[in-house]
Amino acid sequence: RRGGGPPPPAAPKPHVRTLAAWNANSLIQRIQCNRPDLDRFLREHSPDVVFISEVRSPALGPAGCKKGDGQRRQQDKLSRASHSLASEADAIARFVREHGYRAYWSLAEYKYAGTGLLVKAACEQPHALRHSLDPDAAAATHQTEGRVILASFERFDLLGTYTPNNGGSEDAHARRRRWDEACAALLQRRGGAAAARPLVWLGDLNVAAEWGDVGPDPGWFRDKNGQGAAHADDRGQPGFTPNEQARFRSLLAAGGLVDAYRTLHPVANWATDVTWRGCAGKDGPPAAGRYYAKGMRIDYVLVDRRLAGSVVRAEVLGGGAERRGFLGSDHCPLLVELAAGEEAKEGDGSRAAEAGHARAASATGSAPHDARPLADGVGLGAGARSGQSVLRRADET
Repeated sequence: RRGGGPPPPAAPKPHVRTLAAWNANSLIQRIQCNRPDLDRFLREHSPDVVFISEVRSPALGPAGCKKGDGQRRQQDKLSRASHSLASEADAIARFVREHGYRAYWSLAEYKYAGTGLLVKAACEQPHALRHSLDPDAAAATHQTEGRVILASFERFDLLGTYTPNNGGSEDAHARRRRWDEACAALLQRRGGAAAARPLVWLGDLNVAAEWGDVGPDPGWFRDKNGQGAAHADDRGQPGFTPNEQARFRSLLAAGGLVDAYRTLHPVANWATDVTWRGCAGKDGPPAAGRYYAKGMRIDYVLVDRRLAGSVVRAEVLGGGAERRGFLGSDHCPLLVELAAGEEAKEGDGSRAAEAGHARAASATGSAPHDARPLADGVGLGAGARSGQSVLRRADET
């Protein structure tokens, strides 16, 4: 090099601005069966980050490992335990690479749950990662089913979760309560709305926040499903029970978080808002499917109030009973774009979201992979607090 001396520093990579949340309902099946749709989605929308729920690829383990064998897995790597699994891992890696992304995984030991974070190679990469809701867990710890990825970027921390379904049994309800309590504890540990670093939380959160977030008939979801629960406020369609909704409101308040979609779409319209839709019946006419032509808004991008004014785009990228734009899944992608520049102060965006939630509540009578691991506590924010859980039952709001 002429003139000698050290080379000039590399230009900084662009910050993450566009985020997509999508439940793939098996990523390898979508790649194998719906590749043209996936290619079109990534080409047309080109999100900086895609958080994928329900990857449903097993984690890397010893040769011949079996479900429940107790052998340790490498949950940040795709399994190659058989010829078919190795072929699937290669296909996923090739897909990610061909679209210019880098992948960060948290996976279960078998084809269940699991999450992935795809980050454009041309963008900044996470400078730290964790995979557990427990801030006191060892840095390399993953949630058992691979449901959590917490990545630190320059402007904010990004929490991606695939929330467990509330299910139809008392054990399942208790499991979901424990999950929500763990989320609340994490938000409290970060310092809530006073956290040192803004938080963006996205993924399939498995809750429809308000009455208007399901359709066409919210009463059907509430009164014709899940009626066997012991507590009245646990009754209803999983994801649409009063207790789940009350806990979700408490989580938003505890974290100082705003529903990014509602900042730009404050008036509920289930037909354009829902991110999950039921399938047609396998036998007989399409109407034979119990959930056909019905839907729920259960995928979210939640942003810190300080970023609410930066939300410039929020789109549900699918619709219709035939599930246009769902890329072969039962969920469609949710896309949110943040403005460039420094973090915004709380502004009209957060107030619009709160107004939309307030209107919905009023209508129903309700109360409103190579990054180093994060050291324990780092990136979790300042101002950790102790005390009772912020979560309350619906009848305590």
